[in-house]
Amino acid sequence: MIKPPIPNKEAERLKELHSLRLIENLPDEDLDLITKLASDICGTKVSLITLIDSKTQFFKSSHGIQLESTSRDVAFCAHAINSPDKMLIVNDATEDERFKENPLVTADPKIAFYAGMPLSTKEGLALGTLCVVDTKPKVLSASQIESLKSLAKLVERLFESRRKSLDLEKTQTQLQLHKRQAEEIAFSIAHDLKNPLDSIHGFLELLQLETGTALGKEAQEYIEYAKQSTQKMTGLIYEILAFAKLSSTREEKGLVDIEPIIQNIIDLNLPVIKSEDIEIEFKDLPLVSTSKTLFSVVLRNLVGNAIKYRSRERPLKIQIKVQDKLDEWKISVLDNGHGIQKQNLEKIFRPFYKENKHSHSGVGMGLATCKKIVLNLDGNISVESEPGKGSVFSFAVPK
Repeated sequence: MIKPPIPNKEAERLKELHSLRLIENLPDEDLDLITKLASDICGTKVSLITLIDSKTQFFKSSHGIQLESTSRDVAFCAHAINSPDKMLIVNDATEDERFKENPLVTADPKIAFYAGMPLSTKEGLALGTLCVVDTKPKVLSASQIESLKSLAKLVERLFESRRKSLDLEKTQTQLQLHKRQAEEIAFSIAHDLKNPLDSIHGFLELLQLETGTALGKEAQEYIEYAKQSTQKMTGLIYEILAFAKLSSTREEKGLVDIEPIIQNIIDLNLPVIKSEDIEIEFKDLPLVSTSKTLFSVVLRNLVGNAIKYRSRERPLKIQIKVQDKLDEWKISVLDNGHGIQKQNLEKIFRPFYKENKHSHSGVGMGLATCKKIVLNLDGNISVESEPGKGSVFSFAVPK
């Protein structure tokens, strides 16, 4: 018996084999149809998809035999992988100098015929073979050889699909890691900023308390301005924390009654609603299957924005509508407010973006938060607007 030679790029070949993690799940039932088809086409008792490791030949799929592995030293396929583009055919192993004393020939399973097509990567590294085996000498027809090659190509494509799946899995893992790291950094920075701001605010209040009117009116105004600035900065920090926390927020879906959520939003804004004669219309809204907490945040932000950026020329009117689409719910918040300039429609969902940079209302995180939540819910959000007439914010969530 002649032992199989080692391929020229053996280290690279083994690295590729292990990177695909093909040996981890043996056997692979998804490949069993291919090995059965190979036996049927070639008229052999046995068909195998083999993987050649450093010392062992593993059977990724097998038809007609109950073995899981053999030593690489006696593997016919270990010979075949030395010619990645060429099928190895042994019509009668008992007459072949390389194999006639091989224990797989002289004892069970008593191989007499072997034909194996190497399974190669795009780089030309043969990881194993698709082979057919029989206990009697045999000669394959040209069509059988071509069919076996075609089946081998199919296995190679399945291996390549596995590579892409593993690459995607790796990318997703890295994205999750980067997301967690970004959240941790955001929390750390926000925490480090918040503590000195609290101290500054506290000292300013203490200064006001201890000096009373001794500092004079102008100095008191400066202190008040400083306090307002620290409060605004603290609010900004809380917005950043809330925005970062959204990535890790998970809640089971359930049937959500929208009307109580709207009523709660009305209660939260009741003073301004009454004083400004704001009208909020909704009627017979259906139950929606989604995350109640996240849904509430989106709706609260959209209604809150409509109130915050209302027109001073007419009383604000807000309508909330829900449409039952084929595979999603579409929720729309319509208002007759200022409207948004066309060139700014895509910008408004960016963090910290404010169309009116001189406005002291909010920090520009509301719509960015809405977009992030809706995307986390596998939905989408959009806006239509006409300056001077109003806007329609719509978001859709899957059923």
